Amino acid sequence: MSEHERPKGDNDSAPPERSGRRSARTRRILRAVALCAYVALGGVYAFIFPLGHAPDEPAHFAYVLFIAEHGRLPDYYADNVGYESYQAPLYYTLSAGVCKLTMLAAQALGTGDSAQPAAVLSAPSGPDAPLPPQIRKHPWVPRAQYRLMLAAWREGLAYSPAQRAGWRAVRLFTMLIGGLGVLLGWRIMRVLFPDREWPADSVGAGMIFLPMYMHISAAVGNDPPTVVMVELSVLLTLLMLRDGPTARRVALLGLSLGLGMLTKDSANVVIPVALLALAWSAGRRYDPEPHESYLTDLARRVVALRWGLIVKRAALLFAVMVGVAGWWFVRNAVLYGHPLHYPANPQTQLPWDFYLMFPGHLWPMLGLHIPMTFRNFWGNFAWTNIALPTWMYWALLPVSLLLLPGLAILIADARAGRLEWPIERRRGFAMVMLTLVLMAAAVTAHALFIGIGGGSQGRYYFPVLFALGMLWVMGVARVLPERTHRAMPYALAGAMLAFNLWCVFGLVLPFYRAMG
Repeated sequence: MSEHERPKGDNDSAPPERSGRRSARTRRILRAVALCAYVALGGVYAFIFPLGHAPDEPAHFAYVLFIAEHGRLPDYYADNVGYESYQAPLYYTLSAGVCKLTMLAAQALGTGDSAQPAAVLSAPSGPDAPLPPQIRKHPWVPRAQYRLMLAAWREGLAYSPAQRAGWRAVRLFTMLIGGLGVLLGWRIMRVLFPDREWPADSVGAGMIFLPMYMHISAAVGNDPPTVVMVELSVLLTLLMLRDGPTARRVALLGLSLGLGMLTKDSANVVIPVALLALAWSAGRRYDPEPHESYLTDLARRVVALRWGLIVKRAALLFAVMVGVAGWWFVRNAVLYGHPLHYPANPQTQLPWDFYLMFPGHLWPMLGLHIPMTFRNFWGNFAWTNIALPTWMYWALLPVSLLLLPGLAILIADARAGRLEWPIERRRGFAMVMLTLVLMAAAVTAHALFIGIGGGSQGRYYFPVLFALGMLWVMGVARVLPERTHRAMPYALAGAMLAFNLWCVFGLVLPFYRAMG
């Protein structure tokens, strides 16, 4: 019998193409399993935290409930809805629809979300009252955060069962938005690295099981939709950069940027990135002669761009953005006298030149901002009062810094010309890094000029979590043997899921059981 006629035995290996198809099918199944685990665990987060136990959640829900009950947007001063009611309206309007339908269903069925006050709430309240004995104070958490938690708990219990059911439904709706953010982050990585799947899977595994990302996604607030809008705009920017600035791509990008403007101000950091990518993707009318002077060479390259196409596409981009979001800024100008209404903490806002006049204040403020942001990124639940053990933050610090040696090697390879990346990946990587830098600048400015406590929130970096994950994965992979790269998504998913489950069952649930 010939080799071709001989039946294959158990020890014969499958053809490479069949093995590749089986491996791809396995990866798709595991991705679906990870998404299902996110939904299940996100549901747990949505129900184990009492209503109001997430950063600013009572104020966010008050905004949602006002729209659901009144059918219009609030006037920040006349309606007295709360300190979040100045925010851009897209998320709150969508959530109001979910809340309204849930409340109607609860009223029709005679059901709702009812809860008994915990024993800890019977303790005396007030700024001078001691903390209830059920609370074991964390050494790094101010007492004021525990009092905020107790006040929010009482506020959540004051709503009717139907309203509380609507609140819970909006939490679940927001959790699904957070899942969409994971998918978009994964897709961005696939555009940047189309020839390999493990970078995207690794970044997705880190995002989907990060405890604080899941906590914020399973609460009422506009951070998860901001993640979605920033990532969608970055994704469309990368596609335009790769495939060219056609009118359709530019219009879709303008639509995404306009919706981002209606979601949260921090989504606007993508606008300069999109404009730069538009100019870059338009190409040149001719190839300029190189010059030994960097500035002269840069000026020649800029002059050689296809400025006619750039101006037309930029006009289309802004026309779509204004058509989508312009009404919101006109409304602000009519109601409040200026288009960018931002009344947050006016009593603590500093003038733009404060640190120029008093430079000695800068480093102490950064010394407060950076550690607070780091702790909040990894695990500061509820009103930042459910914190990890102090030793765990110290253990997470070297884990976070594991990327540095690999990134140093990556930069050295790029400078020496050993980084064999195609031009599309280099340009896309530059756009992602610019988005990260602009977001970091916006978050830092918020902390330094508006409020160090409210601004030092790791969740503000979640819209660029995919970029942080990309840097960590690339840095770690650079120092690992290449044969281990395919295992990185599984190792990350296992480690992050274990950390997440410990946060739920070893930290959060024991905290609330102690409350009585």
